[in-house]
Amino acid sequence: MCDLRRLTENSSIARALGAALAAAVLAGGQARAATATFDSSMPYAPGPMTTLSTAGDGLGQLVPLGEWISLLFAQPFGVSRSDTVSIFTLAPPTGNARLTISFGRYNGGSPVFADTRSVNAGNTLTVNNLFQRGCSALGGCDFIFITTTRQRGGAPGATVDYVSVNGETTEVTAPTPDLSVWSMMVLGFAGVAWRMKTRKAYSFSSA
Repeated sequence: MCDLRRLTENSSIARALGAALAAAVLAGGQARAATATFDSSMPYAPGPMTTLSTAGDGLGQLVPLGEWISLLFAQPFGVSRSDTVSIFTLAPPTGNARLTISFGRYNGGSPVFADTRSVNAGNTLTVNNLFQRGCSALGGCDFIFITTTRQRGGAPGATVDYVSVNGETTEVTAPTPDLSVWSMMVLGFAGVAWRMKTRKAYSFSSA
């Protein structure tokens, strides 16, 4: 009877430890998830969010010559020697194009870049030494700036298929306005509402 009770207690402890371990692993996985805010020199469209968040779908964000996209990561990369970042690109339907990609820290709107590389569209750029290249001095890099610097033979530009950090596809989200932008929006809405209210009151008094 004593052995049975001890066995039951031990199995309960084992289950509790297993659950705690699973929760810790899950939490750790969530903490390491690659998520980034997307921005672009081109007009915003919801499409790039989906295409850049899906690995191997053959879609992505087309970047014409001189235009750019950027990704601001929630979790820094290049914080250890084992960190690897890959940029997957698609070949243009005709001609050829080249992307220039910079990695750095988004320092309050003034990026500081640790490394810059180039890749021909249709190839994959994999960088596994960002820690040594300067990200360590910045406390990790959290910003990737991508621009098309060459297009030839009628190529419309270069296309970024997706970005992965340590083998995990980056989940891309739309940018949110900062506090000053939100304040202007609120004031704008308030002004429109006041204008409509005074116009309505004027209409009633005129009648």
